Amino acid sequence: MSVLDALAETARNFSVPLDPLNLAIAERYIGLLAAHNAKTNLTAETDEEALYLRHLADGFPAAAFLKKLLADPPAPRIADLGSGGGFIGFGLKLAWPRAEVTLIESLQRKYDFLNVAAVRSGLKGLRVIKARAGMGNVPAAAFDAVVERALAPLPEAIGLAAPLLKPGGIFVAYQSDPPDLQGAEVAGALRRAKAGFVDMMTYRLPREDRERRLVAFRRED
Repeated sequence: MSVLDALAETARNFSVPLDPLNLAIAERYIGLLAAHNAKTNLTAETDEEALYLRHLADGFPAAAFLKKLLADPPAPRIADLGSGGGFIGFGLKLAWPRAEVTLIESLQRKYDFLNVAAVRSGLKGLRVIKARAGMGNVPAAAFDAVVERALAPLPEAIGLAAPLLKPGGIFVAYQSDPPDLQGAEVAGALRRAKAGFVDMMTYRLPREDRERRLVAFRRED
């Protein structure tokens, strides 16, 4: 099975199938990322299979999870906070074409790459913002959902994401281990953010033997 076939199978397994056009876009994106990564540091990962199946595919469960939590609205506004090389934002957009996805990244070299990748992908409803959460230069209360992977420890990530959400909006954080939701740090962050725990999704990606988790919180005011 080719890596693109494996990517397509992964998307189907999460009930977010990719059409041939979006598979071609996925291939173009990974090719661009690999070429730029050879010149400037975008990701420590260089294995092609891992770029597809451990990183780009990791946006698929977020798309499936948010479709359920947001009741699949026509065109939800979703931010990928601290987008880095864009894996989660691109994966989510490919799996949910109707979503309007904003990639938020503060590092210039990564922002530059994301702009190139967004333009060359031809994906409508995909934009890039150079901004740092918590610095006042990200649109407040603008998004139906915010996702983050490896941005910051969970209590800090909650505090950074919550102001970007509309009332009732959903924040989804990637977590390797089950978070201690009753612990003082997370509970305090949720209280300050006026947010509450909603749901947790446990999943595995292809050719991995460890579980990953998505943890969802809802802004209450």
